[in-house]
Amino acid sequence: MQLLSVTVLLTVALLCKAASIGTLDGGSTSPKYGITTQQAGGSETTAVKSDGATAMKSSGTAKGQSTLEELVKQVFASDDSTGQKPKPVGSTAADLTAAHTDTAVISVDGGSTSPKAQENEMKTTSTGTVTLLRVGDGGSTSPKAGVNEIDAQVKDPSSSIIASVPSTGVVYNYLESTLVQKGFVKCYDQLYSHYTSSADLNACAGSEFVFVGAKSSSNANVFSIGAFGASVNVFKNTYSTSQAYYDAVGGAYWYRYPGWSFGFASSTSVNLNSCDYNNPDCSHRLCFHLDQNVGGYRAGCTVGINGDSTWRKVIYKSSLPTCGVQYDYKESDLIQKGYVKCYEQPYSHATSSASLATCSGSEYVFVGAKTSKGANSFAIGAFGVTSNVFKYTYEQTKAVLDAGGAYWYRYPGWSFGFASSSTVNLNSCDYNNPDCASRMCWHLDQNVGGYRAGCTVGLNSDSTWTKVIYSGKNLPTCSPVAVPSCGVLYNYPENALIQKSFTKCYDQPYSHATTSADLANCMGSSLVFVGAKSTSGSNTFALGAFGVSSNVLKTTSSATQAYIDDGGAYWYRYPGWSFGFASSSSVNLNSCDYNNPDCSHRLCFHLDQNVGGYRAGCTVGLNGDSTWRKVIYKGNYLNSCSPDTMATVESEHTTASKGQ
Repeated sequence: MQLLSVTVLLTVALLCKAASIGTLDGGSTSPKYGITTQQAGGSETTAVKSDGATAMKSSGTAKGQSTLEELVKQVFASDDSTGQKPKPVGSTAADLTAAHTDTAVISVDGGSTSPKAQENEMKTTSTGTVTLLRVGDGGSTSPKAGVNEIDAQVKDPSSSIIASVPSTGVVYNYLESTLVQKGFVKCYDQLYSHYTSSADLNACAGSEFVFVGAKSSSNANVFSIGAFGASVNVFKNTYSTSQAYYDAVGGAYWYRYPGWSFGFASSTSVNLNSCDYNNPDCSHRLCFHLDQNVGGYRAGCTVGINGDSTWRKVIYKSSLPTCGVQYDYKESDLIQKGYVKCYEQPYSHATSSASLATCSGSEYVFVGAKTSKGANSFAIGAFGVTSNVFKYTYEQTKAVLDAGGAYWYRYPGWSFGFASSSTVNLNSCDYNNPDCASRMCWHLDQNVGGYRAGCTVGLNSDSTWTKVIYSGKNLPTCSPVAVPSCGVLYNYPENALIQKSFTKCYDQPYSHATTSADLANCMGSSLVFVGAKSTSGSNTFALGAFGVSSNVLKTTSSATQAYIDDGGAYWYRYPGWSFGFASSSSVNLNSCDYNNPDCSHRLCFHLDQNVGGYRAGCTVGLNGDSTWRKVIYKGNYLNSCSPDTMATVESEHTTASKGQ
C-alpha cells in the first residue's frame, strides 16, 4: 500500500513537472525543484563527563533514510546533487542555564572547569538562581565577553543562510596560499602554548567569514585541520558542554564557551571538560582553551598540546567588502579593476544556464543592467562570489545572502537575479514591489527575455535595456554612497521616508529586546534611518538620524566613543550592550548611553540582552515601555535632509571626516 502511495505521488509529481501555466510576468511556472535527499546524521551516543554528569543525548535519522516528500523531490533533482545539511540549532534554554558549581576543579584536559559566569544570561547554579543586574540603566552586567557578531550581516541561520564559502565541513591539508588568493587575511597566529582569549577571537570577528585551523609548525604551508564558517555562527557563545552547533556556510559544528574552550567538530557531539576530549572521530576535532591561563588543547587526534611550542593556532578572516546593491556604477571602474565582460545581451534575449556558465571561471562577478548598450554606467548591479551567485536555490520566496551584500537566487527554468533582502516572489521572475529599486531579475532557461531592472519591469521584449555580467579575480570596489550631512533630526515626518522610497524593516515598542538579528534585517540597502516615535499612531519621529548602512551597523567596542558617519550623526553598535547615536562622539555606555549633556540628541536601544529600552532623547528608562516605538527604515537614495519629496539631483552631499 505504501509502495502504491509512493508510486501515485511520483506520478503526480512528474505530471506537475511537465505542466506549464501562465505567470504574472509572462514566464513559465515550471516547478523545477532539484532538491536532493536530506540525510541526517546517525544517532549520537551518551557522553559521560568526568564529574559524573551525563551529556545531552539525541538520536538522528539513520543515514540514507528518506521521507516520502524527499523521494518526490528527487524526481526533479536533475541540476543540483548537493545534499542539504540539517538546519543549525540555536542555544537552548537548557544550554544557557546549565548547572555548574562555583568551585574550579582540574579537568581531564588540563584546563580549568570554572564556568566563568560573566555573560548576560541568567544562570541556574547548585545554590539557586542568580540574576546579574547592571548599575545604571537596568541592562545586564556583561562586559562584552566576546559576544561580537560580524559587522552588519548577522543572520539567523535557520532563516536566511549566509553562503559565501563552500559547505565543505572539516578540511585537511588545506593550502594556506589558497586562503590568501581568496582574499582572506590573517588575524590570529599563535603557538598552541599561547593562552587564547575572547579578545583574540573578537579581533577576527569583524568580517563575514573566517577560517580556523592548525598547522604542525610555523613553516608548514598547509593546515593539518581547519574549517570555514560564517563569523556570526563561529563566534557565537554556546554554553553547552555536550553540543556544538551547525554552521550551514562551512558545514562544521562549532562551540564557544567563554572560560572553557573554542573549536569545532564534524558532528554535534562534543565533550567539553574544559576542551573537547571526545575520541570518536578524533581526526575531525579542533579545540583551543579559551580565557584560561593555559594553552592547547587539540589538533585532530593530536591532543595534550597545552604547552606545545611547535604547533600553531591560526585564524583568517575574509576581506570581501559588503557592497550591497549598487546604483549608477561606472563600467570603467570594473575595467580598471581588471574585470572582463563575459555576457552582454539586450533584455529581449532569452538568458540560459549556458550563458551564466561562460562567466563561472573567476572568483567574483558583477551582474548588472544598463539603460542601453552605450550607457557608461549601470542603473543597478551587484557584486558577489561566483560560486554563490550561480548556485541553485530552488526557492520561490527566499534569496540567499552573499558576502557582497546582495541576496541572490538562481532557479533553472524560472529566473536569476538579486534583491536587497531575502524576500522575493518568483512567478517566474521576482515581481515583488517593495524595494523595487533594489531588485533585478532575468528569466532563465525560457523562451522569453526580461524581466526587470529595478522598478522598470515588463522588459521581456525590450531591445534597448542591456543585461551584462563581468567576471574578475580581484576584490570588488564598492561605489561610494552619497548622503547629506543631516545630523540628528527632530519631528521628522514618517511619510517623508516613504516618499523617498525607504521601507520599514524594524518597528517594535521600546519594551522589545532588540537583537543583532533585528538589525541584520535592515541590511541590504545603502542607507538607514533610525528613529523613535512617542506612539505607534504618531506620524512623526521625536528624533532620528540617517546614515550609511555599513557605518551605522558596524560593530564598535568602545564604551565612551561613537563614530561619525556621512549622515552627520555619531553611531555605536556594541553587541551585548547597546546600539544608537548621538550628536557628538562622547557617549557613556553602561550598557546604554546614559550621558546627560545634550540629552535631546541621544537615542539608545539595549542590544542582545533580555531587556528593552533605553532612551529617546531626554526621555529615559523606557526599558518596559509599551507606548514609545523603536523604528528603522532602509533605502538607497537620499538627496536632501528636507522632508519634502526627494530632489532630482545630489548637490548637498558633505563628506564628513571619519574618526575611528
